[in-house]
Amino acid sequence: MADQLTFAAFAGSLRAGSYNRMLLNAVVKAAPSDVRIDVIDVHDVPLYNMDIDGDKSPEPVKRLRERIKAANGLIIVTPEHNYAMSGVTKTVIEWASRPPEDPSLDLKPAAVMGAATGGFGTVRAQANVRQTAPETGLLFLQDPEIRVSFAQKKFNEAGELTDEDLKKQLGTFWTAMIAWTRKMGR
Repeated sequence: MADQLTFAAFAGSLRAGSYNRMLLNAVVKAAPSDVRIDVIDVHDVPLYNMDIDGDKSPEPVKRLRERIKAANGLIIVTPEHNYAMSGVTKTVIEWASRPPEDPSLDLKPAAVMGAATGGFGTVRAQANVRQTAPETGLLFLQDPEIRVSFAQKKFNEAGELTDEDLKKQLGTFWTAMIAWTRKMGR
């Protein structure tokens, strides 16, 4: 389908029982049928190291960049660690923003969201991710913001989303994200 949009998406958590991975799965499940989601597993992406960038970039980094570049938009699902985005999220952004002359992120419509067991729902981590926009060129959707508080009450033991309000928010998110991506001409 010519009008089909593709979104690359990743969770900035490597933990097997991560609520952010559960949220990413819920985002994928909530996507309209005419949207394709390319979920990127970032387990094998190494910490950013300029010494191995460029022609020497590891294969997982090359694949990451290609998949993000090929997508119409990017969805970042990040936990909050010490009032900031996770190191995993930062590493992915660092690799994808290089090389400066041909970055994967430049003018890419993007959304950031996250889940936490506390009451703030990754609000500080999301702000931290958004602060990368001037350097990365990411064009962040501003509203709605998906900040999942008390995530342990929103997913069942199988990792499935059970919270009806959050399901509705994800539907609203997709309507806005699709419109934003089309508006940005991607």
